[in-house]
Amino acid sequence: MKNKEKLRKKVRRALEIDEIMGECDTFEMRGNGELTVRECRRILHYSQTEIRLSLCGYTLAVHGNELFCSSYAGGSVRIDGEILSIELDKKESRI
Repeated sequence: MKNKEKLRKKVRRALEIDEIMGECDTFEMRGNGELTVRECRRILHYSQTEIRLSLCGYTLAVHGNELFCSSYAGGSVRIDGEILSIELDKKESRI
């Protein structure tokens, strides 16, 4: 398990993911048909062509065809369907 965590940190550093998002969100994509997102706070929009999620400081939009959430529990969301694109927008801070 330690080796897996070390590898994960090396990959995040190499891809500069920590600089972009910090440690609060984790994405795992398998092909173009399955996406798992951890640390999801809320589902903002849900349709067969777009699913938008509220994350820690970001909004994640998944665009595709026949999209659906096959699971949503404990802050983890699994999205299945034909994923065409993923969009990540930084939320504006509220003062």
